[in-house]
Amino acid sequence: MRLRRQRRGPRSAGERVERLLVMLPWILERGQVRLADMAKQFRLSEKELMDDLMMVSMCGVPPYTPDALIDVRVDEEWVIAEVPNMFRRPLQLTSAEVFVLSAMRDAAMRIPGADRNGPLASALNKLKSLLPKDDVGVTVDLRAVRYLEELRDALDRGAEVKISYFTPSTASRSERNVVPRRILESFGNWYVQGDDSASGEMRTFRIDRIDALDFTGRTVPVIEMDDNDETWFADATEFVTLSVSPKARWIVEQYPYVSREESADGRIVVKMAVTSEHWLGRLLLRAGTEASVVEPAKWSGLGARAARSVLARYGS
Repeated sequence: MRLRRQRRGPRSAGERVERLLVMLPWILERGQVRLADMAKQFRLSEKELMDDLMMVSMCGVPPYTPDALIDVRVDEEWVIAEVPNMFRRPLQLTSAEVFVLSAMRDAAMRIPGADRNGPLASALNKLKSLLPKDDVGVTVDLRAVRYLEELRDALDRGAEVKISYFTPSTASRSERNVVPRRILESFGNWYVQGDDSASGEMRTFRIDRIDALDFTGRTVPVIEMDDNDETWFADATEFVTLSVSPKARWIVEQYPYVSREESADGRIVVKMAVTSEHWLGRLLLRAGTEASVVEPAKWSGLGARAARSVLARYGS
């Protein structure tokens, strides 16, 4: 039996917002849909979709009264949406806003689940008539990530692929068979994690470093993987637990983490993989007094040491 599993690791805030821009017109047009059907439409797990819908319910325009908030809610297995008053008002756009929306159209239509014949696409097409009529044209060219769709297909079916992979650190190429288990986007780069035949372990590969890809014809059972499962960090050798204040929330939003706990005052205790002590020191330096090391003890004073090192370098 095919097991339902979440498709990817932690998603960036930018990716979530981009997808919401397509999801909202889709659900508002339909009024209500089953949670499972909407998750399938946008290639999300039901948990991911629920998290995004909770974020939507807090979005709106000033003065943020109930009639100015987006009204999307989940009732048992149904997602229900009602058009808020702010969407009924005629838009008054500046020429710059019209230009930006028109330029973003192609990008929005490439997001998984986007309805290329739906109301959002239709509205954005109408904006083109408002642009100046001259010989100057703007082309938005977003290059598709090579092999991303093939890897997503392999992920969904439990299919094994043979890849040729370039490793920058050794300037070498290797061939190996991989069964994709999770796909992740982070800081503009896409990664695939899977069962690697060469090492016999779970490994992570940057997709743009794959030179060639072919399906081997072999399939294995699809397994369920939690977004924050520590297997995503299988290559990590060390971890750190940080106590982060609300002012340094960007740490949780920008970097993948293993686990997090949030208190009533907004402070977050987060466990993260450490790529190097230097990297962690720079992170703590940026956060200043808004983040502190809970464990391990050897890094409790790392932020201060990093600050002294920077001061010494500049002779202060």
